[in-house]
Amino acid sequence: MTLRGCGSAALFAFAALLAWFSFGVTVEMETFAGLRPNDAGIALFFAVLAAGAALWGLRLAGRRSLLALGAAVCLAAALVWRLHTIAPALHCWDHNTVGRDADGSYDCFDL
Repeated sequence: MTLRGCGSAALFAFAALLAWFSFGVTVEMETFAGLRPNDAGIALFFAVLAAGAALWGLRLAGRRSLLALGAAVCLAAALVWRLHTIAPALHCWDHNTVGRDADGSYDCFDL
């Protein structure tokens, strides 16, 4: 494996770790109803960093790397799901607490 391939693999691993952090930061907020700290901004930050690392890894791997393309597609699918699940809480950007309703919507609070 060349240096570019190793660098690309490291970037994809880093992007997967950032995506995992993005999911992990809001697990409690999305699990059950009640008031929780608003960590949607942190989750969005990790998701954007993961997307950037994946794009950089894809660029480093080159056009002909099917493995890098497959990894980028898998990470893109995970990040799209991440943004889909966190999008209802993003309207509470300026509030420090969110309340999850039974139907999955969020109410904003400042406690």
